[in-house]
Amino acid sequence: MSKRKSAKRAPLNVCELFAGVGGFRVGLEGVAGSERQVTKEFTVVASNQWEPTTKAQHASDVYVARWGSNGHSNSDIFELLRQPDYVQSLLDKKVDVLCGGFPCQDYSVAQGNHLSKGIEGKKGVLWWAIHYLLGQMSQRGAPIKYLFLENVDRLLKSPTKARGKDFAIILASLAQLGYVVEWRVVDASAYGFAQKRKRVFLVGFHESTNTAKHLRKSKNSAEWLTSSGTFARALPLNPSRVPAWRQVNIGLNVASAQEAFSEAKASKSVFENCGVMVDASVTTVHLSIKDLMGSVPTTLGDVVSATLEVPDDYYLNDDSIARWTLLKGAKREKREAANGFSYTFSEGALAFPDHLDRPSRTIITSEGGSGPSRTTPVVRDASGKLRRLVPEELEALNGFPRGFTAISGVSPAKRAFLMGNALVTGIVERIGKGLVQVIADT
Repeated sequence: MSKRKSAKRAPLNVCELFAGVGGFRVGLEGVAGSERQVTKEFTVVASNQWEPTTKAQHASDVYVARWGSNGHSNSDIFELLRQPDYVQSLLDKKVDVLCGGFPCQDYSVAQGNHLSKGIEGKKGVLWWAIHYLLGQMSQRGAPIKYLFLENVDRLLKSPTKARGKDFAIILASLAQLGYVVEWRVVDASAYGFAQKRKRVFLVGFHESTNTAKHLRKSKNSAEWLTSSGTFARALPLNPSRVPAWRQVNIGLNVASAQEAFSEAKASKSVFENCGVMVDASVTTVHLSIKDLMGSVPTTLGDVVSATLEVPDDYYLNDDSIARWTLLKGAKREKREAANGFSYTFSEGALAFPDHLDRPSRTIITSEGGSGPSRTTPVVRDASGKLRRLVPEELEALNGFPRGFTAISGVSPAKRAFLMGNALVTGIVERIGKGLVQVIADT
């Protein structure tokens, strides 16, 4: 791709849906106390955060505390989209980029296969809020040019009974709306961050953009994925290895994708952890850690060593250590399902305490519990005592400023929960810079 110097560009206007506490905004725009306090590349002009299962709206409260309420809404997205004034407000704000981590509960492996309802699940249907909004903006003559979305990597192989169907439907729905889409599964620790958090990121370009036109004209998807695309620039690959490519056609509409994948019996999804879709034609490839030009990761010990104060109740008492040890250990036991089917359940041992010389394990929403737990990280700090991670450390593992979620009415346990739902902001920052470079060069 030929590169050319571009004139100084105005910031891209961003709408952040399913915003949580604002992980995308920290990565794209910055916030006081973060490494990116000032940016000229992105400006968030609209945001929405709504948790339908709770009366208290802690994530939204944190968001407003950090950036104010201007342009922010705390309402059911479907209710908002039924209001013509809401879509009009986005038109008036000239939104360029739609970003967000659309809810992933129905895709998450933590739920268990029997609860993985995929795109038809209760929260999976929120994908269609994105689809509807994109369609409305396009119909009104102002299509959103760029998409920047995130989900759990399990999305690529959901649901269990038809591997890849959910992702095929998502890609087909975007193709139907005129988007070219690339994706990459990213483990944050492979690029120098202190947490082994693996997520799939999607970047989309509307057919009206020069980038989409370039991709359609070049017909060189492999080169885009390895050299000139958004992820190749943001998260470089090792050019010495030639991967094995797979071609998949999903059809130009949702109905065709639904039909093609509903009866899929394969144990493995056709969608690998890296790919691009142009006009419903998918080029996809599996990347291993050897393919990445990563960097030496920050360790959990680096995060722990920076902590100045730990409340007494975060330290494990002697009476509970035996229970902690048991829960962290390997398990193999006979179980019986509700239908009478007998099976053997097994799981491997977890480090206890957690290794300080490595990145942390993925933090999840249950980190706030004080009692013995298999999933909650435990470290041995400089005092020699065992303890749980404090909320400030969980924030640091996601790249938020320490104390970011410390506002009135939000308990330490809830702060931990909010970080379990968040994302690594440094990855967002790098992909955002890659997107800006691609736009400038096409």
